[in-house]
Amino acid sequence: MNASIDILVVHDEAVDEDVIRALLAPDAELRIVGYLDGLGHHAPDCDVLVVACGAYNDDAGALIREAVEDRPERPVVLVTQGAPNGYVDQAFLAGAVDIVVLPQPCDVSLAGALSHQVRFTLGKAVARRAGAGSGEGKMVVMIGPKGGSGKTLTATNLAAALAHAGRSVVVVDLDLQFGDVGLALGLAPTTTMYDLLTSGGSMDAEKLDAFLVDHPSGARALLAPRRPDQAGRITVDFLREVYVLLRATHDVVIVDTPPAFTPEVIAAVDASSDVCMVAMLDALSLKNVKLGFETLELMGYADGNIRFLLNRADTSVGITLDDVQAIIGRVPDVLVPSDREITRSVNEGTPVALKHRSSDAGKAFFKLAALIADAPQGVASTKRRRRLSFSRSN
Repeated sequence: MNASIDILVVHDEAVDEDVIRALLAPDAELRIVGYLDGLGHHAPDCDVLVVACGAYNDDAGALIREAVEDRPERPVVLVTQGAPNGYVDQAFLAGAVDIVVLPQPCDVSLAGALSHQVRFTLGKAVARRAGAGSGEGKMVVMIGPKGGSGKTLTATNLAAALAHAGRSVVVVDLDLQFGDVGLALGLAPTTTMYDLLTSGGSMDAEKLDAFLVDHPSGARALLAPRRPDQAGRITVDFLREVYVLLRATHDVVIVDTPPAFTPEVIAAVDASSDVCMVAMLDALSLKNVKLGFETLELMGYADGNIRFLLNRADTSVGITLDDVQAIIGRVPDVLVPSDREITRSVNEGTPVALKHRSSDAGKAFFKLAALIADAPQGVASTKRRRRLSFSRSN
């Protein structure tokens, strides 16, 4: 941290204020502007709001949501004691950018020993919110609310096209249980994000780099876990940290997602600069994509940073492009035609954008790459995002 960060702490009665003071010992780089006892307070101006509670609860969630609505650019960090009891997703969906879990019991001496780790978290939160103006790379999230629409095909070919154009690009496979990015790129899962998670120690850019798998195009990939049972260990807070580091070291980060608005997908969309909505010419796909656009609108996502790609766009199935426009309410930005070379390229693990660049399919993916590369950075963040709330039993 270079400049001084003003911290406001709001805590409940279950948290010892002396512990928080030891955890956030002030100096020239960190200044505590106040401690407020009780989660019902309105948060005044500060660089970072710290919400500290014995366990995440409705009051903490309400305070976080209110603080984010009031000042979307100000990061909110949640500090809890003991296990977060399954409320990690709810905390992030409420608007927290990071969570610090203290051991229980936690006394002043132990809090002092954890001070460096917490200070790093606060600095990272401020840097994350600085975002678009700090030179970080773009982050493109692939959304296809119906399975089989071609998200992975689009993600891998976009990565290959951007790499061919000289961009440093990495694909993150967020389909944690059944991800196919490695298969589509012909990459063996020598290292995966599960290996990164379980490697131990703190994470930084150098460590993360060692777990990326290189593709001959120059693109890189962070692959999904090898087995579905490993997916449950991947948390939203871990993924957020990964995105920050990848955007700091690459021109473009592409996130391939499962066909659902899971907490992981919502967190990725919220952290992104661009979204690519992927559909096919069938009624179920178009219906789900329409719902996907409506969901992004509910989140307050800037329409100017959403691209719409239609796969198998020339297939004769009784649905025309006029029908697509009538259903979705917009014209596709990119039309990818049916091409048997696409299927062959997937089976061979070589993106069609590289193997058959001059084909209509190859040209379509390069068009998408140009749209992403030329889009102004940070437009999505100028419109306040509204976070979706989910009711979940625990």
